[in-house]
Amino acid sequence: MIYFLGILISLAVGFFSIRLLIAGRLNLIPHILLGLVFGLGIDGYTVFYTHILFNQFNRFLPVGIVTLVILILYIIQSREQLQLVSLRAKRNNLFKEIASSLKNVPRNDTLLKNTRHNGRIKKYALGLLALCVLAIPLVISAHYYPLGGWDAWSCWNLKAKFIFLGKENWKDMLSPGLWRSNTHYPILWPLINVWFWDLSGRFNQAVPMFNSIVFALLTAGILLFGIFELTGMILPSILAAVVVTALPLGVTLYTSQYSDALLGLFLLSAFISLLLAEKYKLPKLKILSMAFLGLMSFTKNEGLIAACIMALGIFWHERSHKKELKPLLFSFFIAILPTIIFTLFMAPKNEAFINGLTSMEKPASWGRLIVILIYPCFEFISGKWNGFWLLTLGGVLLAGRRLWQSTLGLMGASLILYLAVVMAYYAVNTFFEINWWLSTTLSRILFTLVPTIVLWIGVALLTPAPAKKQ
Repeated sequence: MIYFLGILISLAVGFFSIRLLIAGRLNLIPHILLGLVFGLGIDGYTVFYTHILFNQFNRFLPVGIVTLVILILYIIQSREQLQLVSLRAKRNNLFKEIASSLKNVPRNDTLLKNTRHNGRIKKYALGLLALCVLAIPLVISAHYYPLGGWDAWSCWNLKAKFIFLGKENWKDMLSPGLWRSNTHYPILWPLINVWFWDLSGRFNQAVPMFNSIVFALLTAGILLFGIFELTGMILPSILAAVVVTALPLGVTLYTSQYSDALLGLFLLSAFISLLLAEKYKLPKLKILSMAFLGLMSFTKNEGLIAACIMALGIFWHERSHKKELKPLLFSFFIAILPTIIFTLFMAPKNEAFINGLTSMEKPASWGRLIVILIYPCFEFISGKWNGFWLLTLGGVLLAGRRLWQSTLGLMGASLILYLAVVMAYYAVNTFFEINWWLSTTLSRILFTLVPTIVLWIGVALLTPAPAKKQ
């Protein structure tokens, strides 16, 4: 029960933050889902800053700060609502006579509007039912896999224990002797776990397990209702969520408690926010998109690379809207600040890195490059993906040019550039034997991109092509 109280608190701070930004002009379910994702990010950042300021865990301080932020946001929005009601009252007085004269005019479109409204509610209900069904394999997998995978208990959950139990020695998690635990990696997932432990007052392994399920369902929900908001088609939207969440490899990786799931969630949320901002003419929603990219940078080093690439792409895409660029830059800087602090002043040297371009002992070779270029082909046709990449190829061919128009083009270019940078890193860092390294990490890197790839192709396929000018 305490865990679900934490979910409600996280939802409240995220929901009110987004509402303050866009004045409630977003449909409720997407607002709730994006609000919970944003709220969980705020939870993690609160733990980080309190540890930086006080150099140890302080009971109730992270939760107390988040609760205080909720109260402040509620007061601000209550005052704004009162001012809005007063303004509307004045306007109503001005048009009172006109309204009175029109009150008996028959409204022929009322029945049609009610029918459309009821139909939309049924579609939302169907989407929520689909999420409940998708939760079943996730819960079963998490039940039999409560400690997660190797990197869960040797990296992410280990760091969370240091932060929660280490008191003034919590930075020992960055000791060089623990380099196999990826001590140079950002720590947002462990921080989120610690926030929930603060609420309950004790370490509980169920928290990372529950969080893994929540992150998976948030990914499915944001993809499902995001595509539905953008296209109005519920069945294809449900199919997209099923493809992402019910994939056997996906179920395993989601419940492995790896930070890859969190990276993929923030990436999807960023692009959904960007697309919704354009559809509903809500430029301030782009600020939320930049915030999600900043949060993504604190999940893994790959998240930092992706965040910088995609933020630069968005800045270039929005270059003609000079007034909007400043708040976008500011929000991205604020969101990426913990990553900057951690990377520059806290993270130790990456002990698992050898620059193959300069090393005489392990130089980069043409053979290594050939393996890097060929291996993805075998990965794509591997049985563990159940034909997903063949389906993706079919979607790309069907969507054609629509994939490269406007914001969808930005998404596609960003994904390709990100993968190119990752492949270049595989080539340059010769610390690991390349076949083993690709076999253990490439599927996880691709897994983080799957929801966004499905969004990219799905919106392109379901959006009518623009009419040709005669």
